[in-house]
Amino acid sequence: MALRDNDPREIGGYVLLDRLGSGGMGTVFLARAESGRPVALKIVHEQFAADAEFRTRFRQEVRAARRVSGAFTAPVVDADPDAARPWMATAYVPGRTLRDRVESEGPLSGTELRVLAVGLVEALRELHQVRVIHRDLKPDNVLLTEDGPRVIDFGISRAPDHQTLTVTGRILGTPPYMSPEQLSTPHRVTPASDVFSLGAVLVYATTGRGPFDAGSPYMTAYNVVHEPPEIAELSGTVREIVQWCLTKEPGERPGPEDLLGAFRAAPEAEWGARPGAPTVPGSASPVPAARRRPRRPLLVALATAVALVAGTGAYVVWRDDAAPRGPKASVTPSSQTPRTKVPDAATLAAATPYSPVSGGDPGNDAAYADSPARRPKGWKPWSTGSSRGACVFVDASLVCTSPNVAGHSRDVTRIDAATGRLLWSVRAGVETGAAPAVAGKAVAVSTTGGMRAFSVSDGHLLWDLPDEDTILNLTADRRDFYGTAGDGSVLAVDGVSGKVRWRRVGVAGNVPSPRVRVTGKLVHVMAGDGLSPDSRRVLSLRATDGKDAKTTTLPRSCGPWTLAVALPQADGSGLVVCRASPGDGYLMQWVGASPTFLDLPNAHIAALTVSERGFYGLLATPAGGHQFVELDVPGNGGTLWKAPLEFTCDTVAPAPIVTGQRAYVICGDRGAVIDLTRHKVVSRFQLPSPMSQWGELNTTAIVAGGIVFAPTMTGWASLDPYATPV
Repeated sequence: MALRDNDPREIGGYVLLDRLGSGGMGTVFLARAESGRPVALKIVHEQFAADAEFRTRFRQEVRAARRVSGAFTAPVVDADPDAARPWMATAYVPGRTLRDRVESEGPLSGTELRVLAVGLVEALRELHQVRVIHRDLKPDNVLLTEDGPRVIDFGISRAPDHQTLTVTGRILGTPPYMSPEQLSTPHRVTPASDVFSLGAVLVYATTGRGPFDAGSPYMTAYNVVHEPPEIAELSGTVREIVQWCLTKEPGERPGPEDLLGAFRAAPEAEWGARPGAPTVPGSASPVPAARRRPRRPLLVALATAVALVAGTGAYVVWRDDAAPRGPKASVTPSSQTPRTKVPDAATLAAATPYSPVSGGDPGNDAAYADSPARRPKGWKPWSTGSSRGACVFVDASLVCTSPNVAGHSRDVTRIDAATGRLLWSVRAGVETGAAPAVAGKAVAVSTTGGMRAFSVSDGHLLWDLPDEDTILNLTADRRDFYGTAGDGSVLAVDGVSGKVRWRRVGVAGNVPSPRVRVTGKLVHVMAGDGLSPDSRRVLSLRATDGKDAKTTTLPRSCGPWTLAVALPQADGSGLVVCRASPGDGYLMQWVGASPTFLDLPNAHIAALTVSERGFYGLLATPAGGHQFVELDVPGNGGTLWKAPLEFTCDTVAPAPIVTGQRAYVICGDRGAVIDLTRHKVVSRFQLPSPMSQWGELNTTAIVAGGIVFAPTMTGWASLDPYATPV
């Protein structure tokens, strides 16, 4: 793939030549060293560079990759985890992934399959000898080369002496190839987890399907933990060895030496699918009746089965394979539907129907002020049971982008907020998993080389705006859309015609695609200083023509992707809120004002929300948990009162949703409702699986009429947070 206009041309002395692919954490380029040697150079995505946890994970990946010799991996030749955008260069090994091979030519058999199996066991043996657990062995991370398979991507690997990053219920891995213990006790995985993944990969290589595949990640995870693998298509001895690998109990699985002996002794004729078994990728395989038609008690039991699918209340779960364009909801029996205990209108109502919290734009992805009228009529708890990207709440529905999936066209979908029923789905070529923006009755998304707008009512294409760069970080006011391009341009697009009203080139300096915020008459963006992607300068442009209106200078640098403008004033100004980068804590300053309003250099603040009611945050405690606090602003930023959450959040957590007399906090798969008048937790709830950030730093939940809508590892879920009062 050719380089894009906003791609760097040189990193760390390496000249970038081509794109090789993009994953959840970064983009991989083909590059040339000064000596002329080709390398594969991985650069962390811009939105993760300011995230301390992702930097730690990247350092961990570099350390893990350097532990192994390179005989069965791509050896590291250079790296800079502390760069503005961390990067790592490995030897360039020509080849294609196992998934590419199977999808293009069908399953493997004979010598090719045996070489794959033995090569992967040898790779795992070397990894485990140097005390590295891969934890994400899957077809996409197996590279087929002329001299055998190579295992790549150590992004979530861990050595026992390295920090464990699976905190607050966040599950790392790919469900069809994860071991049962990764789903239930992710902190306690051993090398045997990789052996389980190896068995699942070999089933895929032989049949074109995983041994636990189901209609949704939700059901797939359940199958991994509770159901026997579907391996009837494998032949004889190889089937028995693979079944040994897929044993649920880690201590009963074979080690690498056991596997090497067993695979070498397996007859050549038994490498491949047994005669008569379907082997075409995507073809239907025999599925036990219990998997085809799961009984409703089983679905309810899923709520407490494993950590990935833990929750309270009853959720509607469906299979996606019956509807190629999207899920069809089934109805939860009334006997299983929890009674709704949503507070009255006076408790829920904010001063305005949409009041920005933690910055944001009314009606768009970061504005969640509640209103009783926003509660969908006829609402019942539901879960999509299939992956969705970030969503925006509009007209009693969620409009969502599909998550980033390499090599697949991405969709825009609209879901009924009352039932979870799919209303429409269109192919859109979406570039990122960021939430759409809404202006009037148009919903816009970033596409490869521009942006597109669709009708909210039925999804038909309204207009298509091509551009040299993808137009990112979209937001809107009631009439127009605003976004940024890779060259640092800021532009305004007419929401009706799709024509560019104005464009300011290079406003953001060297900050590629910074976040744009709109408050009334002003458009705010973090402007680069020419030396660093972090900035101390916020430029406010006139929404009418893009000309300079105000400049706000901060005492410390801020991450441009954390910019928020809260408490908007009549002239479009407001309070700038951003997370310090580098450094800890948050900065606040009124637009165009000087000196700084408030600097909160507190490393223990995991999230901050500024609302019309007050200033609230999540604060780490010495014991390791987190508490919800109200901060003394405009005082010195101290704590006015605290409410212990009784669960732990990440170092950087989703911002609390503050509306009316209530605040809603979600960390991992656990949540709490805090009464802001009584200063206490009044209700607790659980999601059906841990909350997902979809690769975006600020994707968070939505509250509408006291109902919580949240993105999870298995799709979006809708629940009554008051069903389990404290």
